[in-house]
Amino acid sequence: MEKDLFAPIKKYFEQYGYVADGEVNDIDLYMEKGDESVAVELKVNLDFKSVQQAALRQKLVDTVFIGIFKPSDLNSRSFKDKIYILKRLGIGLIVVSKRSHTVEIVSEPVASELDNLKASNKRKKRALSEEFQKRRTKNNIGGVRGTKLITGYREDALLVLDTLAELGGEAKTKQIRELSGIQKSTDIMHDNFYGWFVNVGRGVYKICQAGYDALEEFEDTIYLLRRGNR
Repeated sequence: MEKDLFAPIKKYFEQYGYVADGEVNDIDLYMEKGDESVAVELKVNLDFKSVQQAALRQKLVDTVFIGIFKPSDLNSRSFKDKIYILKRLGIGLIVVSKRSHTVEIVSEPVASELDNLKASNKRKKRALSEEFQKRRTKNNIGGVRGTKLITGYREDALLVLDTLAELGGEAKTKQIRELSGIQKSTDIMHDNFYGWFVNVGRGVYKICQAGYDALEEFEDTIYLLRRGNR
C-alpha cells in the first residue's frame, strides 16, 4: 500500500533536518527545510500517471520525488529507461525495501541536459546511423510486431542467396563474393544465421530448402536490391 511508504521516507528526510507532513494540498508527503520545499508522490508502481502527477507538482514545489517499493526489475533495461525519463524531467526516484524499509535515492531530482545524455551514447548513436545508411531498400513498416525486418545484414544475406541461386544453387565462395559484391559473403554463409546455406565442401556452399523458401518469401525485396545495385 502507498501509505506504507510514508513513514520510512518521512523518517529518512527528517534525519536531514526536514520538517514533513502528509496530504498537504493533496501532496502525499510535503517537506520544508529553510527556503527549500520537497514533495514526494507515493505510488505502488512507476507508471505514466505517477510521472504525470510528479511533473505537475513541479509547478509548486522546488524538488519532487516519486517514492515506490523497490522493484525486482530495478536493474533491468526497461526500468532504466523509466529512470532516463525521470532524469530528463528532473524528477527524483526513491525506493523502499519491503522487508527492511531501507530508503534509497536511486535517482536525484536534477534535470539531465539532452546533450549530455547524447554524449554518453555516442557509440549507440553511430550504430543507429550506420544501420540506417546500410539499408538499401528502406521498406520496413513502423509500429508492427512479429514481422521479419529487412536489416542491412538481411539485405546482404539475400544478395548472397540470390547470387548463389544465379550460379545454379551451388558454388565456390570466391565466385559468390565476386558476383554478389558482398565482401563478407563467406562469413554470412558460414554463420548461416537464417539457415539458408549448407557447406558441402571446402570453400563450397549450396542453398538448402529454407534458402529456396526465402527466395520466394523475399522476392520483392531481392528485386529492389538488384535494381539498386545496377
